[in-house]
Amino acid sequence: MQTTLEAIPVSSDDLPARSNQALNHIPGPKGDWFTGNAKALLPNPGPFVRAQRAQYGDCFTFGLFRNHRAVMLVGPEANETVLLDKHNNFSSRMGWEVLLELFGRNVLVRDFADHRQHRRLMTHVFKPDALAHYLNQMNPIITTALSSYEGEVDVYAETKKMALDIAVRVFAGINASVDIESWNQDLNTVLSNAMAHRIRFPGTRYYKGLRARDRLRNRLSEEISGRRETCDQDLFSQLVNQVNDDGAKLSDTDVIDHMFGMLFGAHDTTASSLAMIFTLLSHYPKWQTELRSECEALYRRTGSTHLSYQDIEDLPTVDWVFKEALRLYSPLQLIPRRSVRSFDFQGLTIPENTAIYLVPQATHFDSRHFPNPEKFDPTRFAPDSEKPASFSFIPFGRGSHMCLGMHFAYMEVRAVLYQLLLSRNLEPTQPVMPDLEYLPIVRPTKQMNVRFSQIA
Repeated sequence: MQTTLEAIPVSSDDLPARSNQALNHIPGPKGDWFTGNAKALLPNPGPFVRAQRAQYGDCFTFGLFRNHRAVMLVGPEANETVLLDKHNNFSSRMGWEVLLELFGRNVLVRDFADHRQHRRLMTHVFKPDALAHYLNQMNPIITTALSSYEGEVDVYAETKKMALDIAVRVFAGINASVDIESWNQDLNTVLSNAMAHRIRFPGTRYYKGLRARDRLRNRLSEEISGRRETCDQDLFSQLVNQVNDDGAKLSDTDVIDHMFGMLFGAHDTTASSLAMIFTLLSHYPKWQTELRSECEALYRRTGSTHLSYQDIEDLPTVDWVFKEALRLYSPLQLIPRRSVRSFDFQGLTIPENTAIYLVPQATHFDSRHFPNPEKFDPTRFAPDSEKPASFSFIPFGRGSHMCLGMHFAYMEVRAVLYQLLLSRNLEPTQPVMPDLEYLPIVRPTKQMNVRFSQIA
């Protein structure tokens, strides 16, 4: 009889309460009694964090709602301490607890032994042979999406549609005849209301997010029975049928939770990165020309406008541009954790059950690691450039919780830029980069237009 994985109790399941006074020995800005330091932290946490770091050092407190104090840890040493987590001190699940109800217990919000057993089952779906299959599936989707890129295009809206189409068709294996606009609307509703106050009355933002979540989970649930015992190669079907060494499979609930996490990760973070790359290339024609030359050289060798998996390493400059866009505009600006026991950092003791935040932008904009950090300079990531300090570049995290879909994301961006630059020229529609909001994810505050024209 087929069994499903049992939940493993972990040390983050039951943490004792902690008072604000337990952090009085750690310096930090005072904060308003009600809003804490939220007004300074929003809409872009980077400048606030860098200013506080200059005053207080790599460890300081700040205030959240009702000025409940949390700890910001900054710099490569902090990133390594928390992300490598050699002593299982930091709970990702409790760090992301504000999202648990909306997003479910996907692999991001599992801890320690429980996390390891689920991640081990999921790594199979991102191995090279699986990625090659996904790339073959996504190439025609990219071709169809880019065919409409003429004149002024809202690149954030359009890349969201393309990334969602890839996620739903390639990850979830949803039939091409299914209209995915309802998926798009519900995914947007969940993400847009993720930071809303937890008020469940009909008509409130959070209530709308919950209803959209239920519709998405119901769609996935209806698909599961048809995936059992199939040999389909989409990620969803593989998750449904993957077994561990003891012959146990994921439960239906676990499959849905993990698919939920994958859909959001493959949807909004990729759209954010692609939109920023398109906009940057429109403002920096030199780099657009360099990337196009690289793509054209590959096209002359292969004769195909679709990138193949065996050729993805032949676009190194595309890789530099992607990394530099991630450095400047890392989609996730805050990486949350919660301490499950007290620990020491640079002479300060942080007690258990403390909310901990890492800020990728703090090291991404540190001139000690990235000289002239405000400048768009992809050569930082060239092989002959001086390497930044370890753990100073963390757009995908590091350690056991490093993004499972990182290699998929690099592959997708290369595939999109390869097709785009072979056929389109990009020009800006305004002289400066657009205004952005940074939480819960980097995205424009209004339309993000780029002008596209066919290459003669």
